[in-house]
Amino acid sequence: MFPDLKLYEEIIFLESYFKGKYVVENVIPFYEPLIQAKKRGRHLYWTNFNLPNSLNERKNPSKFIESGSKPNELFHEIDLSSYKGKQRKDKIACNLVDYEAGKTILETALGIIRKKDIKQTELF
Repeated sequence: MFPDLKLYEEIIFLESYFKGKYVVENVIPFYEPLIQAKKRGRHLYWTNFNLPNSLNERKNPSKFIESGSKPNELFHEIDLSSYKGKQRKDKIACNLVDYEAGKTILETALGIIRKKDIKQTELF
């Protein structure tokens, strides 16, 4: 299996021409990434802004079970029982990015500061 260069085409295009903020995500591949990325959990992120060291406080299921998708469905709070597509349900559920991580990335890009992240004592 070879690296999918479409991923790197997208990253190079964004780095070279895009004027806004961007983030590209991929599960950590078996090979060394061709373009350096930020590692968070089981994922790599290419961004033009700084990501926090921790993207969420939720604990991933300790064991991803290949023979079924239920543990991952419960963790991601989704139901794939009505899915009729060709992709395996367990593969879909295993490759999802935690929605809390997505929310943290969006808030970081927008400059939203959560009250729990402030290290200053309140006056009132």
